[in-house]
Amino acid sequence: MRKSSRSNKESVASALLNEVAMRRATLLLVMLAGCATDVVVDDETGGTGHDEDEEHVDHDVFLRDPDVPDRFLFAAGTTVGQVARTACSTAGVRPLSEQLLAEVECLRPGTLSRIDNIANVSLGAGALPKMNSAAATALRNTVAGGGTMSVSSTTRATAQQYVLHYWYANGRCTSVVSLAARPGRSNHESGVALDVPAYGTWKSRLTARGFTWLGSSDPVHFDYRGSGAVDIRPLAVKAFQRLWNRNHPNDRIAEDGVWGNATASRMDRSPAGGFAIGPQCGATPPPPNTPPPPPPPSTATLTGVIYEGTSTSARIAGARVALSNGRTTTASSTGVYEFTGLAPGTVTITVTAAGFRAASATRTLAAGTENWGSVSLTRGGATGSLIGVVYRGTDTSARIAGATVRLGTGQTATSDASGVYRFTSVGEGAVNITASASGYLAKTITRTIAPGTENWGSVGLAQGQALESQCGGVSFAGECDGNVVSYCSEGELVTVDCGAYGLTCGWNGDEGYNDCR
Repeated sequence: MRKSSRSNKESVASALLNEVAMRRATLLLVMLAGCATDVVVDDETGGTGHDEDEEHVDHDVFLRDPDVPDRFLFAAGTTVGQVARTACSTAGVRPLSEQLLAEVECLRPGTLSRIDNIANVSLGAGALPKMNSAAATALRNTVAGGGTMSVSSTTRATAQQYVLHYWYANGRCTSVVSLAARPGRSNHESGVALDVPAYGTWKSRLTARGFTWLGSSDPVHFDYRGSGAVDIRPLAVKAFQRLWNRNHPNDRIAEDGVWGNATASRMDRSPAGGFAIGPQCGATPPPPNTPPPPPPPSTATLTGVIYEGTSTSARIAGARVALSNGRTTTASSTGVYEFTGLAPGTVTITVTAAGFRAASATRTLAAGTENWGSVSLTRGGATGSLIGVVYRGTDTSARIAGATVRLGTGQTATSDASGVYRFTSVGEGAVNITASASGYLAKTITRTIAPGTENWGSVGLAQGQALESQCGGVSFAGECDGNVVSYCSEGELVTVDCGAYGLTCGWNGDEGYNDCR
């Protein structure tokens, strides 16, 4: 599911789009202005108004029209994140996008006006029919002199920009977009941008009405800079935050108009078909000093019984219980085990006991409740030894000393000076072997243990370390916290709740990282 822009390992799941003759190149940088002020465009000295260490991407470069619907059909309940990860068209999030622009109008009435009712203006299949009111008036006056203007792109909602930036950041849909701004920063979110394919026909008439032509680098693009131009980008982000809070009173985020990680994670999980509770103009705010609702429970409890065969009364005392997140415990004298403080999501339970075959079970843990995960064992569990070498890359002679080797049963060992690790007694059957070492990306392989013999499970580790900045100790290979996967991408910590898509977090052995599966 997750793919890096560096490795371009994304599996494209979308259909082909109709080719649109629009190649867009170097960009006009538009400074984010306050919601009540006119649009401010950068001066010729190159000032951008952004922090110097922040990525300067305010304009988008398209190789095809990203709004033209493709053949990918979305089921009810599809999220914005699923559209971003599976399609190469923003059409799937259009219903939510229309809600967002309607909420902008609630925040500042009169800011936007419809342009699909302007005679002699023909909108493209994906163009939303609204613009800044002053820009709409200027457009109406432009076409009043005759002729039909074809407009391929206008105001873009934050949901559409999220999808575009996801493609750009993750190397998806490279035949559609080669550069996209972060949500809340694209000039097309400002409400004053207009793309006109027949720009040569309309250039003089548009500029006479207050539109500025970007130039030959992006000839189809015009920005309205005349009287009354208002940049709605801060309002656009705030509109989403309001809609989210209205539909999720127990998971509220700041309504500050600032795009950040909290807002991004909620956009990823938002319904592409729109929220159940839509825009509400003039909604009454909560009384001052009203305490927020208590947060929902954030942890889960897992308990169960270890028993023999089909009789739950035949308890097995002292069995070792290991979870896929690394936690272990021992069953009590009555065969009962318990874990508390677990992250919600899917977890695998592996149980071993002397004289019994190892067994595993998978459970999905819900927060704030007691979850049951009883496991049955059968007698006759023979064991074998396991030995292996931890080495660098593909060179088996480049041994890695001090590597940690963890089995799916919860057993651990450390490689010696020769890079060799050993387990003297491992239950027969399939077992996961995970090797990790400082300066290397962890890797998991699976081997089948044959009883009464020596079994081999050598592991080659690729060099790599966690990037600095947001990532801390999290590497590109990532890690699972219950059903949530976190990984480092270009110095930015990315967190995805796999459960929101009906998936689980686990190790992708083919690609060499943790991911939603």
